Formats: sequence, structure tokens, C-alpha cells
Amino acid sequence: MILRICLLAIILVTFAKGAILGDGLSLSESVRMTGASARDLMANGNGTPIVIDRAIITGDFYLEKNQVNSIRITNSVFRDNVSCEGTVFNEEVDFENTTFQKNAIFNETKFMAAANFNATRFLGGAVFNMSRFEDGGTFDFAYFNETADYESVWFDKFATFYNATFMKDAQFPFSLFDGAYANFESVSCIGDAYFYGSQFNTYCAFSDARLEKTADFHGTKYSDGAGFLRTQFLGPANFARSRFIADSLYYRAFFNNTAIFSNVNFEGPAFFNDTVFSKDADFNSVQFLSPTDMSNAAFDGNLLMNNTKITRMVFDGATFGKETRLYLAKADINRLMVSWSDIKDIINFDSAAYLSLIKNYKDLGQSSDANECYYELRYLNQGNKPLGFSKFLDILAWLTCGYGVRPQYALFFGLVVILTFAFIYWSGRGVEGFHDIHGHQLMIASLFYSTIAFTANSKGLPLRGRYKYLGIAEGIIGWLLMALFLVTLGRLIIG
Repeated sequence: MILRICLLAIILVTFAKGAILGDGLSLSESVRMTGASARDLMANGNGTPIVIDRAIITGDFYLEKNQVNSIRITNSVFRDNVSCEGTVFNEEVDFENTTFQKNAIFNETKFMAAANFNATRFLGGAVFNMSRFEDGGTFDFAYFNETADYESVWFDKFATFYNATFMKDAQFPFSLFDGAYANFESVSCIGDAYFYGSQFNTYCAFSDARLEKTADFHGTKYSDGAGFLRTQFLGPANFARSRFIADSLYYRAFFNNTAIFSNVNFEGPAFFNDTVFSKDADFNSVQFLSPTDMSNAAFDGNLLMNNTKITRMVFDGATFGKETRLYLAKADINRLMVSWSDIKDIINFDSAAYLSLIKNYKDLGQSSDANECYYELRYLNQGNKPLGFSKFLDILAWLTCGYGVRPQYALFFGLVVILTFAFIYWSGRGVEGFHDIHGHQLMIASLFYSTIAFTANSKGLPLRGRYKYLGIAEGIIGWLLMALFLVTLGRLIIG
């Protein structure tokens, strides 16, 4: 009996050591943690460096405006509020792997030396607005349970939030990123992400990030390159009126909702290859001043590029959805590398856009695409014209030579003329001697004389009565069609 009681006690103790407390620490860990009073820390805070590891700190913690000594509080827990509003940290600040269970207020704070918040957990509000990190700020693997407020923050050397998690909004509007890099790779943002009006004077990396709601980057400046490789934009993404001075990389990015790039300046090369646009991709009034790569991109919504300047854009292997429409009204196209067959069924009709595409294909030496585009333009214009002489001339040009780009139409129309006149000669027995022949011989003879009248001269043919005038008319039509065929063919050959 005593042995059973001892075994039961051992099991209960073992279970208790593995129990989880409210601050995310196991009981076995908390046993090794010491208790500390925020009041005691503040009392000696500016006299000597604060160095604490694995402590549970109770009571509100706040510091003087000018903190001259370093602070190193790691692997610890702040049970109550922390306020360093307006504080100047002249030495290193290290809160690595520390949990702030309530609000952490660092607004208008200056970090003059290194600031380390790696793996820090902010369970309450995290407020850093209008703060400055002169020696860089490190927030890798940080966890923000409430809104993270970094509005108008200044990072002088670097900013890194690698693999950070934002359960609610991540607010970085009007912030300034200087120095070596700004690293937001593999960030997960469950709420909205706001970076509008910010300025990245260093390379900006959002590769493999997951932004689940609104991603607002409008009015942002990227001076030294931006990397959004494999970034997932699950909500609307807004980059309107932004400026990319160097390379912008969106390779294999995924836009699940509307992607807005209207009025953006891409001064450096832009790479959207293998990118997926599930809904509308708005590139209206964009300035693509350097080469742009859209190879193998997938567009399931509309692609809008009205009033857009395209210096050189490649669409090799790009795919378009069944309902996709391509808008190019008033676009300034210099080099658009896309086959006409890939876009002819999706392009929204606009005369200026078609004319610009025709010039584009001619400049690229793609005369076949230029001719097909011109044919489509004339055909659509013809359909939009009211009944009248102009429409009649268009229909005649369409039937006889395909608006001057399809010589086979002249041959086909000539065959129709020959057969039509042959039928007339046959039905009216308009050739001398036709009274003596019948059946298929009469049909063959009618076709023979009609062909002679069309290709040579009706003079000398045994046409009788008014059929002589029909022969002359057929000859004139024949010469006109032959001339039209040769001119159209020559135009295609010359290119």
C-alpha cells in the first residue's frame, strides 16, 4: 500500500512539472525563474546596468527619460505594463525571448545602441510609434498578439522582423528604413499590414511573407530594390503611387485578391515572372521605364494597363483566364513581347491601342502579327460603322483582299466571280453554239469561257448579244482583282 502511494506521488509530481502556466512557461521552468520587483529594478536602473535572466517581474515598469546604462532582461516575463515613452537608451537594450504580458509602450523612444527584441512575445499592445533605432532593431521571431504600432519609426542601420508573427494589424506607415537592409522575410500577418507612405532607402525583403488581409503599400518609395519573392497576398494588395528606383522582384508571388499598382513608377527592372493574379491586376498609368518580365505569369482576372508606358515587357508563357480582358487604352507601347494569338481574344477594343500594337509588332519585325492586328482593327471598326457608303467600301475591302493583308481573299473572290459569270452564261446560253451542247458539257464550256473572260480578254469570245458586255465587265473585274492580289502579296513579302 505504501509503495502504491509513493508511485502515485511520483506520477503527480512529474505531471505537475510539465504543466503549462498562463505566461507560456512550464512549471519546471518557472521553478528555475526568480521573482523580481519592477520597483526595485527602477530604483537602481540608472545607477548600474540592469542584467536579469529568467525572472518574473511584477509591477508596472517604467524608466527615466535618459537611460545611460545598458539593459539586459532576457528569457523573462513582465507581468504588468512596461512604459519607456520618450526614453533615450544610450547603451544596448536586450529583451530577447522575453514576454510582455500587458502593454509594452516604447513610443517616441530613442535606441542609440543595439536593440534586441528577438523571440520577444508582446501579448498586449506593442507601441513603438515615432521611435528611432540608430543602431538597428532586431525583432526576429517576435510575436505580436495585439496591434503592433510602428508608425513613423526610423531604423538607421537595419530593421529585421524575420519570421515575426502579427496576430492583428502591423502598422508601419510613414516609416523610414535606412542602412543595410529591411528584412520582413517569412513574416506572417493575420491582420492588416500598413506600410503606406514609408521610405525604404535600403534593400527591402518580404520574400515568403504571408499577408492574410489588406496589404497597403501605397505611396511607398523603394530606393535600393524590393523583394516580394513567393509572397502571399491573400487580401487586397495596394502599391498605388509607389516608386521603385531599383529592381522590384515579385517572382512567384501570389495575389489572391485585387492587385493595385496604378500610377507606380518602375524605374528599375520589374520581375513578375511566374506570378499569379487571381483577380484584377491594375497597372493603369504605370511607368515601366525599364524591362519588365511577365513570363509564365497567370492572369485570372482583368489586366488593366490603360495610359501605361511600356518600355520593354515580356509575356512569354503567360496564361489568361477565360473571362480575362486586357485593357490598353492610350498605352504608350515601345516593346511588348507577346504573340497576337495570345491576346487577340482578350484585348478590349480601342483604336489607339490597336494602332500602338501594330507599330509595336512592326518594330519587332513581327509582320504577321502586325497584319493580323490590323485586320482585326479594320474588322471591328467596320462592325461599329453605321450603314452607308463608307461601310460598303469596308465590306468590299474585306471581301476582296482582307483589308490589304490577306491576298488569298482576292483569289477566292476571283473564283466566286468566275463561277457567277459561268452560271450566267450557262443559264442564258450566252455563248454561240451553246444550243448544240447539253448537260455537263454545257457547264464545262460555260466555266471555260468565263475563265478566259476573267483572266485574258473577252474580245474574240463567241459571246452573243448583251453577254458581250458581261464579258467586258468580267474582264475588268478580273484585272482589278489580279492587280489587288499582286499588290497585297507584294506588301506581305516586303513586310
